[in-house]
Parts: sequence; structure tokens; C-alpha cells
Amino acid sequence: MLSLRLSSALCCLTALLSTAQAQASGLSTNASTSITPPLKPANSSRSFGPQYAIGVNSAWNAFNNEVNFQPACVVFAAKAEHVQVAMKAIFDNDVDYAVQAGGHSAMKGWNNVEEGKDTITLLPGIHWGNAVADLAPLGVAPVGGRINDVGTGLLLGGGLSYLSASFGYAADTFVSLDVVLVNGTLVTATVDNEYADLFRALKGGANRFGIVTKYEVAGCAYWDSGPRKTSIVSQLVIRSCYSKQWHTMLKKSMIQMQLLHRSTKLSQKCFPYPSQQRRLDLSHTRRFPNEILDSVTIVGQTFGAGVLAGMSGSFTSSNPYIETLRLFNNFTTTYASSGQISDVTLAFTPILDAQIRIGLARGGNAISPLLGDGGFNAIQFAVSYSEGVIDIPTDIEQGREYFLENIPNTPGLPLYINECDSKQLVFETYGGFEFLKTVYAKYDPTRFNVRHTQGPLGL
Repeated sequence: MLSLRLSSALCCLTALLSTAQAQASGLSTNASTSITPPLKPANSSRSFGPQYAIGVNSAWNAFNNEVNFQPACVVFAAKAEHVQVAMKAIFDNDVDYAVQAGGHSAMKGWNNVEEGKDTITLLPGIHWGNAVADLAPLGVAPVGGRINDVGTGLLLGGGLSYLSASFGYAADTFVSLDVVLVNGTLVTATVDNEYADLFRALKGGANRFGIVTKYEVAGCAYWDSGPRKTSIVSQLVIRSCYSKQWHTMLKKSMIQMQLLHRSTKLSQKCFPYPSQQRRLDLSHTRRFPNEILDSVTIVGQTFGAGVLAGMSGSFTSSNPYIETLRLFNNFTTTYASSGQISDVTLAFTPILDAQIRIGLARGGNAISPLLGDGGFNAIQFAVSYSEGVIDIPTDIEQGREYFLENIPNTPGLPLYINECDSKQLVFETYGGFEFLKTVYAKYDPTRFNVRHTQGPLGL
């Protein structure tokens, strides 16, 4: 049996205790005091100094690096027991908190690998680029992030991977999860033990059900040579992109297609998009997982999610894809000249019917439609702001909200929570929404999580 263990450069898990609402009562001091002694020997708790500054100011999204607010304490948790101590102190003192794993989140305020047997064990804090690189020599790939500095928190939002068409959402590969509940209790959830309901809820439940301190997931083998008999698409991503740099050079935006698949034969029926606008970047999963993408410079980021049913037919003005592209072009045309935006992306990621059925076969998740028939497309609307912009300009925010309010989402299909706006009611679009509400009430009867840490709305 071969064992491989990774740890992140800073810590396995970073917990930030936010105490803005508790300052007047002195609870923040109590919480920090009760956390510090048990963790002191492990050097896991910091309220000042260089390590504290790194923990507070190193998020991928510059808007999550709090400029006018500093947490009372940062816990650098190296193991589940550290999370238990921290979470119990937070719960007992009734203070706000947030959790930072890889730090790759566009939602303001939301924020190693051990391989053996037939599974991979992931400890929070490591980035997918590290996991992919260190597992590659073993011929094993995790169903995980598509960008190198995305963290393991991607799994709790479902997780779209280059391998999702063949293996489902990344969360569909869960085998077991170690979870610290809001009262500090550590439990292990699997598909068929007493915490099976929690196990399923964590497949899309984001940060609302506890802090996961260990993920055991199914790995998948990949190949580096040899012909394949099939040409099953593993992932197709289409992006309509505005970049200040590209626009200066080319005087126009770009539409880019990225297809990873199992052979060099490409089907002509890839995606309902005007063919004359395509630029095709073709890769092969035989080289996977080395196709993971580099991240962008750390600047302010905002996301927004949409969802459209797959369709065929003419591209008339009433076509929802054309309407979505029109809204995108309207946004970039209106705000690109402001000098406060560096990049805008409209990305379409197909969620194939096969992916949905894989999730159902593995015990179900909280995301997929109750009566899914055919695939759909998850839409990401991402805006990157120019360096030095520390908050979203009011007029640009109004334009973003207009886009999100008017995108012609298909009713009955789920938004993708990892790429949503913080105000979008994503849980309400899930096929398992009623199930999530029931499970949340069971594991957090006082609604401590929704009262004290930011995250998705609706529970």
C-alpha cells in the first residue's frame, strides 16, 4: 500500500473568528481567550503578528482581505482537534466566524492528500494544483478543481471538474467525511452510517453544515498514452471574455472553447453557439491532470451564477443563450471604459445527463434536479477589478445586479453555488432543497451557523 501525504505551506485549515457583532459585550475577548490556551503548544492561534497578517490578508479574492475590519483571532488548525477546540469556543461565546481553506472564493465573507487503497484522503488547506501534481506520478487523479489555487472547499459546493462528465460532481466521489459540527462535536459521515443524511447534505451544502476536517474521496486512474475506443467528452468550457489587455491589443473581446476529451476525433455537435464566433482550444485527457490552469493575479473578484437548459434550434433574439450574450456585451460595453475593470468572463460549463445519473447512482446529492431529463449549462459571470480597486464601484455593482436579475434562467434547474453571487438564493434551486432544510434543522437546531457566519442564504 502506497501512502502520500501533503500539507499546505501555511496550515491545513485556517479559521477566522469574526466578532463584529459581539465587540460591545466583550464576547470576542472571551472567545479568543478560551481558544488560545489549548492551542498554544501547537502554535495554532494568533491574534497579531506576521502569521496572523498572512492568514487575514492572503485570500485569492482581494475583497476578502478585510481592509477596515480585523478578526479578534485566527486559528491555524493542523488537525481536527484544533477545529473542535475553536468551534466549541465560538459556539459557547456566541460570536461570528468564517472558515478559510484554500481561500479561492468570490463571495465576500464566505471565506493533504493521502493516497492508499482505492481512495484519496484530502485535508483542508491544500490547493488542487498541489494535489494534482503529487498524485500524477502515481497515475491517479482527483475529481477536483480546474484552476491550480482552488482549495478543497470546492467539494462542498458540488465541484465541477474536467472529469465530471465521467465521474459526476466532485462531491459525488465522497467516501467519508470528518465533520466538526457547530457545537464542536467531531463526527464521521458516510453514505450508510448514522450520519448518512449529513453526508448527502454536504454534497452541495457549502459551509452551512459544519467544518470538514478530512475528505476521503474516490480517485480515478488516468492514462498518458495509447489510443482510446471512445470519444466521450470529459469537459467542455466555453468562455466569452473581455480583457482590458486583449481589448487594447485586438480592439475586441474573445470567445474561447476548451474541450478535454478521450480522442482526437471531435464531434460537430458540441454546443449551441454560433460557429463563426468559435476559437477552439483542443486538449486531451490523456495528458490530464496536467491541464489544470494557472490562476489570475490577486485582485478583487465577483461571481454570479446562471443556468440554462440545453437546446437546439435557430439563434433568434428570443434564444436564451443569445439573450445572455447580449446582456454580457451590454455590461462590458457600458463599464469597460471605466478603467476599474480588468477582465469580464461569461463561462458555460455543460452538466451532462450522464453526470446527473452518476450522482444518483452514488446515493444522490443535494444539487441535481428531482426530475432531471437531459443536461444543462452552468453559467458563470465573473468580473475582475483593476489592481487597487478595494471595493465594487456603485455603478458597476448596479450593472452586475441588472445582469443577474435579467439572465433568462431555466426554471427547475440548479445554480452552481461555487460561482454564485452572495445574494442569490441558490439552495432554493436545488432538487434537494427541502431535504437540506430538514437536515440543517437537525444538526443546527439553534441556527447558530446562519446567525454567526456568512454563506449561502435560504436555510
